[in-house]
Parts: sequence; structure tokens; C-alpha cells
Amino acid sequence: MKVKLPKELKGVKFPKVLTIDMNDFDIDLFLPTLFYTILSQGRGKARRTNDPQDIHRYIDALAHNLTFEGFDDPAGGKVLESLVRTTLITTGGVGRSNRGEQITSIVPYTLLAHKPGFPTESSRHRGADTFIYQALRENMNRADRELLDAVKLIFGRGVNIGNMPDLGGVYDGKTELDILTRLSIAFLDGFQNTRTGLSREQSITPACPKLANELATDLLRYLFKYYEHMPSQAFTYNLLGLINFELFNYTLKLVYVINELVQNPETLPSAMRDPLEPSHPQIYLDFTQDARGRSHEMAKDCVRRDIEAYQQFLYSNLHLRLLDSYVVSLRRNAQRRMKIDSILEGNEFGPLYLQGLLILRDDPALSVYLDAQARVDEERIREENELLDDAGNLGDEEELSWLDDITNVADTDIERVVNLLVEGQRDSALQHFVRWFSSVGGMKKTHGLLDGSTKSRTSWRYAPSNDLLAVLVQVAAAQLSSQGIQSIRLQEFLQFLEKRYGILIDRPPDMFKGAEYIAAAHDNLRAMQNRLRQMGIFRDLSDDFTIQRLHPPYADILLKTVEA
Repeated sequence: MKVKLPKELKGVKFPKVLTIDMNDFDIDLFLPTLFYTILSQGRGKARRTNDPQDIHRYIDALAHNLTFEGFDDPAGGKVLESLVRTTLITTGGVGRSNRGEQITSIVPYTLLAHKPGFPTESSRHRGADTFIYQALRENMNRADRELLDAVKLIFGRGVNIGNMPDLGGVYDGKTELDILTRLSIAFLDGFQNTRTGLSREQSITPACPKLANELATDLLRYLFKYYEHMPSQAFTYNLLGLINFELFNYTLKLVYVINELVQNPETLPSAMRDPLEPSHPQIYLDFTQDARGRSHEMAKDCVRRDIEAYQQFLYSNLHLRLLDSYVVSLRRNAQRRMKIDSILEGNEFGPLYLQGLLILRDDPALSVYLDAQARVDEERIREENELLDDAGNLGDEEELSWLDDITNVADTDIERVVNLLVEGQRDSALQHFVRWFSSVGGMKKTHGLLDGSTKSRTSWRYAPSNDLLAVLVQVAAAQLSSQGIQSIRLQEFLQFLEKRYGILIDRPPDMFKGAEYIAAAHDNLRAMQNRLRQMGIFRDLSDDFTIQRLHPPYADILLKTVEA
């Protein structure tokens, strides 16, 4: 039987651990919403001003735009509609039933793609836009003007962006642009501006501030190093692949961090510390094509291990969420508030706050009150699960004995309630977590980290696509190059991946012991070198591992710029 929960106890999301709602996520629709969040400085949209289902009206407005000719007759209209649908917009079904058709996003050739406010349902992006905006803002010391200017410089070529609350924007009338960008700007003339809200989203210190800062550093460094030297469409495509991968890596590390903190609250996990230290998990990437080989096995086992960590995270996250609700209640008493504040030391968010919740749980003076609240909640849950007999009377207490099987394995009153919360939400929560894991892992994307069949989770393994591999080489080169973008040593690349992301290629993760795994990892390195050679990134003929070099995509262009 499934545990029924009172409405007030339902829910898994806990913003003080993660502001992102981990569920299915489509990176291809993401950039216009991120543009809007940055331009509005986190204020969100006031209301919907453009109807995403009125596709034909927007195409008709483009057909009559004075910038272009030859599209205002039936034949030209059909050509234009085909062009718009294949190059300027993405479409999808309406609602859960997927009936009808609506614009889900504008293809982001320009910063002006924010203007229509699509997708209209902000929940589609799970709060990832706000998370990234706040990470970028903190990385730039909350310099809002500098962040706005950077985004306009990189993505706003040829357009003048309006000011809040209207935003929107128009073509500047003079900049020479490629035909698709110019066509996109003309198409966007047919939409109304989407006004901003009045207040910012609350800024919450992440559970892993230094990890979030590293994510922002990677993105900003990539933006500034490459935006002038790559074709705009290739630049945008690679950026989306990088954002997806960074979200995957951050949330996976967070899952391990929260599990570790709840198990051992006396010591902050390494990923929560300042300065940042290498942290779990080790992610082994497979480049071989041998489905029966040890390399393939290691990459699959790492995925299985990480999904199990997400399952444990459900308990850890709900544990902290419950403690937070109890502490908020206890702070209403002045005497208890003083005790609580002395332990939390003024922290309301962040790693020290989460650690403080667990310290409060074990404090002799406060634990009695926390346990009392837990006993009340357990009783409420039991009442929610009581059954009525045919006469409408409450059933026998023995009929709730199945709940005892869930609670009796716990050591404390709080753990008893957490166990009930987990059982009441396990199926849907884990389903959402796996969807997130698959989405940001790029299972269905050409720049993905995960490979396998979507219908068979046991087939999943860490095996990056060529496109993601190229992006990782670019990110490493941006980090390691003293000037411009230079070639880097293969050894430096491997060290960067392990230190920054926990990625292993040339050696097995610690959980694999034996000469056969070491040999498999060596073969895996050679397979990656062959892949990089086919991509034109690895050109060395030398067998000396210490001097072999990688040439990032577009590095030659940048080197000529530096030399000039």
C-alpha cells in the first residue's frame, strides 16, 4: 500500500538544498528563457502577452514585413511558413494531452529571442535559468550592469534591447548580419514585448557555493574566449551542450554531498568547503565499442551507482526539509530562537545552515522539541491512512500495522517521519530524478554524456558524444591557456577533467580493483585518442604521453588572432 500524506507534508523540493526542480528538462528550449532571466535581473514575467498557439498570425506578420519581399502571395507564404517552422521556432503539443500546436521556443540566433516570453510555462525549465543567473551574478560580485553588458555584447549584435519593465528590442538598422539572424529579428518584430515582474526571485546561497561558482566560471570563460571566433550557430550549440553538462555535474555532485552531510554532519563534505576540494563521484567515460569489455562495464556501473545515490538523496533531502520546517516553527519561541540562532550563527542558507540543522537535531536542549513535532506529524500521517469500515467507522488500529514496518526500522522520531515521507512519494520523486538525470545527461541529444536505450536503464553508460568531447577540450583549453586559446597537453586535459569534474578516462575508478580494469582503462585512452584524431583535435604521432597535445576546435583561428 502507498502511504497517504497530509497536504502540508507533501513535496520534495527544498530550495535551501537546490532551487532547481529536478524533472524532465529540454536544453534546446533553454537559452531564450535564460536571456530573459538575465535581462530582467531575475524578476520573471509579469503576464503572458503573446499567444503561442497563434503561429499563423506571426508568420503572416513576417510575410508583410517591409524588410523582405516575395512572401505576401500564397506560394511565397508556403515557402515562408516552411522556413519559419524549420529554422526560427520549435513547436510542440498543448498541455498534457498534447492536443493542438504551440510555439515552445524561439531558436536563439539573437538576444532578442527573449521577446515573446516563450515557453509561456516557466516550469518547463525547472528553475535552472534562475539558478544559472544567480550563479553568474555571484561570480561577477553582483555587478548587474556588467552582466547585462556582457550578455548584450556576446548575444546582442545588431539589436538595441529595451529597458525594464518592457525589455524587447529592435534591429539597429545598420549592422550587417547573416540572413537567418536578420530573418529572426524581423520575425520577432511581430511579437509584443513581455514585461517583467516587479520583484526579483529570492537569492538563496547554494548548498555548494564554490561548485556553483566553478560552474559560472566555466560558462563565463567559454563565453568570453570563444564568442568572437566561432560561427554564431556553432557557438550557441556548443554553449547549450556545456550548460547541460554543467547542470548534470553540479546536481550529481550535490546529491553525493547531501547524502554525505546527512550521514556525517560533524564534517562538511569537501565540495561544500572553501577552498574547493576534489569531491565524489568518480565518473568513468567509455570510448570503446566493446559492449562486453571491462571499460563498458565500468561506465555502466558508474551510472547505476549514481542513480542509487539519487535514491538515497530522496531520504537525505526530505530529512533536511523536515528539520527546516521544525526549526522555523521552534524559532517562534523567543527562548528557543536564541538557542537556535547561537547554533546556526546567523546562517539562513548555504552549507553551514544545512550542517546547522543536523547539529540542532542532535542538541539535547532542542531535540526534545523536534521529536515532539515529529510525533505529531507521524500521528497525522497515521490518521490520513486510517480506513473506514462499511458503517463509516474508523478501522482497527491493527490495520495500520503495515506503517509500523516502515517506521520501526528508524532509530528516532524524526527518522520515522522521514521514512513515511519517502514511502509516500518514492515512485513519483525517483521517476522525476531519473528524468532529470537522463535529460541533463543528454541521453537524446547529440552533445550528450549518457549513451544507451531510453527504454532500458540497465544499458545506460557514460560515453560522451564527439560534440561533447570537443566542448570539454575547448573548456580545458580556455582554462589552461595563458593567452588566447592554445593547444594543451593530453596529460593536462586528463588532469583537468579529473580535478574539475571527477572524470576518469585512463584509469579505473577506485571501486574497481584488478589488473584487467587497469588494462581496460589504458585501452580506453587509446580509443579516445583515436576518436580525437578523427575529429582533428589530436594530431601527434609520438608515443610519449607527456608531450602529446590536443588542438581545440577553432584554436587555430584564435592563435592567428593572438599572433597578429
